Amino acid sequence: MRKMGALFVGLSVAACGVSGLVGATAATAEPLFKDISKRHWARSQIERAISQGYVEGYPDGTFNAKASVTRAEFTKMLVDALRLPHSQGGLPWYQGYISSALEFGVLDETDSTDYGKPIKRIEMIRMLSRALALEAPYREYLETFGSFRKDDMPFADRLQFQNRDVPSIALAYGSGVVNGYPDQTMQIHRTATRSETVVMIESFLEVRTLDPLTRERLLTFSSNGKTFAATKIEALEEEQE
Repeated sequence: MRKMGALFVGLSVAACGVSGLVGATAATAEPLFKDISKRHWARSQIERAISQGYVEGYPDGTFNAKASVTRAEFTKMLVDALRLPHSQGGLPWYQGYISSALEFGVLDETDSTDYGKPIKRIEMIRMLSRALALEAPYREYLETFGSFRKDDMPFADRLQFQNRDVPSIALAYGSGVVNGYPDQTMQIHRTATRSETVVMIESFLEVRTLDPLTRERLLTFSSNGKTFAATKIEALEEEQE
């Protein structure tokens, strides 16, 4: 394994977007959905996600950007975004996606199986970190972060973390897939909207193609992680119309 410190990125955004019912074409001059204005904070990411086919709108012409996302929906989105092979049909509708995510290590047997409930940020972070670790350079980082504990993290709500989740949080935040909030928290138990989910997945898709050592906004910290608590958190862009 290459020698590396704990590298953390102050990229943007945290959070997400899920499946709907009606597909659309690539981004155009006019918004694709009547509830997504030209100035909507996540418009470009939503339209890019639509063009890639892992998220859809609804029959009434809306994207329903503020709706929550279930565990099943998020799993479908991530499997489709990664273009992982999966079986079609079956009951329940999401079984093929769950099986694929388990096979490729994006889901774990310890994850909740209540797939119809809204997914929490920490659950998204776990899955995205595992997916990012499918790329060898990021796998090394995840292994390096294995020695970190919640007290090493820079977030005001770090005492809410479980130590087993710290490596995933470190990788997701450090790579720029997810960010904290303006109050210096990570809010891991909060659910995310469809627009937030899309932004998170789009960040993930960009990050996974890049060498972590070449990131312009990469911040290098002490390899023992003890400097994290004194580090300024790069805040999430707050959702707005």
